[in-house]
Amino acid sequence: MDVCPICLDDMNDNEIIKTLSCDHKFHFNCFKKLVCHNNNFYVDCPICREMNYNIDKPFKDNHKKNILIMCHGGVGKLQCVCTTNKGVKCKNKSLIMNYGKCYVHNKEILPKKYYKLFSDYLYHMLCSNYNWLTIIYLLDVGKKIMIKYLNENDKIHDILQYYYRYLNDKKYRINNYGFYMNGIYDYYDIDKICKNWLDYCINKNVII
Repeated sequence: MDVCPICLDDMNDNEIIKTLSCDHKFHFNCFKKLVCHNNNFYVDCPICREMNYNIDKPFKDNHKKNILIMCHGGVGKLQCVCTTNKGVKCKNKSLIMNYGKCYVHNKEILPKKYYKLFSDYLYHMLCSNYNWLTIIYLLDVGKKIMIKYLNENDKIHDILQYYYRYLNDKKYRINNYGFYMNGIYDYYDIDKICKNWLDYCINKNVII
């Protein structure tokens, strides 16, 4: 039985294991923590220090699982963070990329038909060299652009075209300090990011 070099616990047959391109093996959840703190999949192996370039998804045809495994473990399991009109904690479960909320307290739910596209987009973002703040923003914007403008057969480049259009519109260029992150929400008339959710994701280096 192998031992995970990160957490030093056994790696059992019923656990999801990540094999890096250097052939060293880790619990997938341990690997995920490296990814989230490094901001992308191209982490240095903790054993040999070789850069990983194996970005294969752990589940071949289950797009929902491929999303969930990169998210905080409580997504879909823990209760909604909101309270009811009676002031008691909501008993519904939180949903994917839904600010820790259920279908009642945030109705802009990622439909199942977009799971494949969002899974591809999520893994694409985690191949970038963006900082964690930018990645979280782009995941939120990408979800909302999918829902408002795209269909399930569209591809990652169809999402990116909306960014390029925004970035090249001179009316919305700011200055040499970069682009205004919230500006894209106004540009496409989509709901702005939830600040509490953003702060939690940034402070904890997680996706929820």
